[in-house]
Amino acid sequence: MDVKSYEIFLDFDDLDYKGHEKISVETEDLVELDLEGLKITSVRANGKEVEYEVRENKLVVKTGKFSGTLEVEFEGRVKDDLVGIYKAPYDSSYLITTQFESSHARKFIPCVDNPAYKAEFKLTVKVSKNLDVISNMPIESVREEGNKKIVEFAKTPKMSTYLLYLGIGKFEEYAVGSTPKVIVATVPGKISKAKMPAELAVKFIKFYEDYFGIKYVLPKVHLIAVPEFAFGAMENWGAITFRETALLADEKSSFRQIRRVAEVIAHELAHQWFGDLVTMKWWNDLWLNESFATFMSYKAVDSAFPQWDFWGQFISDETSGAMLKDSLHITHPIEVEVKSVSEIEQIFDDISYGKGASILRMIEAYIGKEDFRKGIAKYLEEFKFSNAEGKDLWNSLEKASGKPVSSIMPSWLTTDGYPVVKVEVEGKKIRLTQKRFIISGLEDRVYPVPLTIHVNGKVVSTLFDKGEMTIDAGDEVRSLKLNIDRTGFYRVYYSDLEVFWNSNPNHMERFGVIDDYFNFLLAGMIDYASYAKIVEKEMGERNYLPATEIAGQLFTLFTINPRKFGKLALEFHRSVIGNFSSSEDPLNKMTYGVLSENLVRMDEGYANKLSRDFNNLENVDPNLRDAVVEAYAIVNEDSGFDVLLSKYRQSKFDEDKLTYLKGLLSFKKNYLILNALSLALTNEIKKQDVLTAIRYSITYPEVRDSVWIWLKTNLQFVRRIYQGTGILGRTLSTIIPIIGVGREEEVEKFFKENKLPEAEKGILQGLELLKAYSRLARD
Repeated sequence: MDVKSYEIFLDFDDLDYKGHEKISVETEDLVELDLEGLKITSVRANGKEVEYEVRENKLVVKTGKFSGTLEVEFEGRVKDDLVGIYKAPYDSSYLITTQFESSHARKFIPCVDNPAYKAEFKLTVKVSKNLDVISNMPIESVREEGNKKIVEFAKTPKMSTYLLYLGIGKFEEYAVGSTPKVIVATVPGKISKAKMPAELAVKFIKFYEDYFGIKYVLPKVHLIAVPEFAFGAMENWGAITFRETALLADEKSSFRQIRRVAEVIAHELAHQWFGDLVTMKWWNDLWLNESFATFMSYKAVDSAFPQWDFWGQFISDETSGAMLKDSLHITHPIEVEVKSVSEIEQIFDDISYGKGASILRMIEAYIGKEDFRKGIAKYLEEFKFSNAEGKDLWNSLEKASGKPVSSIMPSWLTTDGYPVVKVEVEGKKIRLTQKRFIISGLEDRVYPVPLTIHVNGKVVSTLFDKGEMTIDAGDEVRSLKLNIDRTGFYRVYYSDLEVFWNSNPNHMERFGVIDDYFNFLLAGMIDYASYAKIVEKEMGERNYLPATEIAGQLFTLFTINPRKFGKLALEFHRSVIGNFSSSEDPLNKMTYGVLSENLVRMDEGYANKLSRDFNNLENVDPNLRDAVVEAYAIVNEDSGFDVLLSKYRQSKFDEDKLTYLKGLLSFKKNYLILNALSLALTNEIKKQDVLTAIRYSITYPEVRDSVWIWLKTNLQFVRRIYQGTGILGRTLSTIIPIIGVGREEEVEKFFKENKLPEAEKGILQGLELLKAYSRLARD
């Protein structure tokens, strides 16, 4: 069956709509369209009524051999979900908006809901004349009809169904540029934070056009802040949707917020080429979309703001997170076989995003940046407006570079996990061995590792594709480091760390060793005393990247057992915080905020000091506001709850609401935490933020009994919010290892008896990490 185009007319009556679509189609036998929750009222083929039936979410039309126009009339309703076509409430109003990735376009219209079936879309909608309408393409015409108006959009290029978009409601807009026109759209009252994201988008589009050698295809791109949005953002072609905190920022925002906004905008704009212009054939190649958009977003931001050290953030946010998840038994290859629609959502994870992007960075380091760029440009030019597979990309990179990319990459794509390379030095000899690194123990497996080695000041590159090898350094080895700039997706275990410290490692390489050895601690490869020596070596660290990494590790340890780990955690934070407290550098300001946020939860004296700035919060550095609000909650407890709740309710922007929500979930008293979590049950906490709220609530052991009971009691409520997404599983994988400490058997038993198939992988990952955390937590 071949689908060429859809011509869609929708007539909205509040949340109900009637649809009429004309589908240009060719088939040898019958037509099968996907649909879910829609009522079919009529089907015609080239103007004649034909037999049809609806079964198992399929509209089956018995056309026989057919070439022409299939007309389908149907009825639908806007749901109160976060996928398909849904209602996004704000204040006393709402938007109608859509979220179709991966397989939810079928909830909007009958269609072939498969990324390989690209078609042109011509959309016309009839709505109340006081409402605004946004779709992928510019508006072509508007005509009034009584108290309604009919809005007709220009035809799209060929694209997949999951990239279609429709938004209906009241929008304010801020526009810049002309080719393409960049338009930021918000609900009324929030357009004041649109200028910065619009200007960022213009920068990034120019970068991609130059890098790919292909102009942005559509005449405009909307960046739309949606008031209820399950994900961070979605790359609908020409009409990108965002969670408000992933799009809106201004000079009053924290640097952490500005960096996030820049990265997400760059990610979604990269998709306009990687994903929209060229789309994977099927979801087993999801990484073709997500890994590339992730990798390219860091390139784009780094190009515009080299002083932001975005590759430092990359190894922290993308590589490190992916390596943690990929060190569990419950993981998957980057290229994963997807047999059914129900499996798709669970692979939108750290592997498809972070690991895939890290492997791309490793390959770029192997073949060279310019050959990498040429290969990407060749790939996009060859497959534009169509679909591709992973092998198509490797072939393009191999032709551009002349290096055996296609013989190296399949191993990294189709094999899960990654190696730890053990380094032993004896005089002039460097002996290397590799095994698969798993938190619960090492396994025999060999990976083709493009090694970068710095020995005695000289750089050596080699492919390590066997269980062990020996390198002759020529002279006695005095200094040695592997994985230069942390470009490789592997860990390094030195039998003697002194050779590493002697090599004058940069901040990325120090980060790498710190990250590796914390994970060796989790795996039981080193003891706590050995780990503490590394922390002591880094006391007084002045670079943000290793400082925040150690701070995060120690805060995690503090969270699972304050008595055992609190002393070292406090000592380290106190040793470094002064290095960042008075700097004007935005990275240092951000770091000061992160360290302060940790410290107020560990040190009541510090919380008491910082809480005094609460009544002057507007004049506090934006990077420090979260810490000040949390300090206020910790110091004031009962008397602070109503104040924070009032501030939360009065905040206009989600960036500010989340700051006060953190405060409301910083208490050590059970009833205050439960009062705050209960706001989710009355929709005062947005649906999109419910799991975030649970994550915020479990810092202190004193309240985890109550939060665990709350979670068990309300799990089905939470589950319904995120149905149709993989978000519940991904978040449970981070909640379970903390909330489960001290109640391991109970937590495991609960999830065995209360099956959540859509979250199964995340739950199993959480339970596996829980075992490692529990072992460490024991006094």
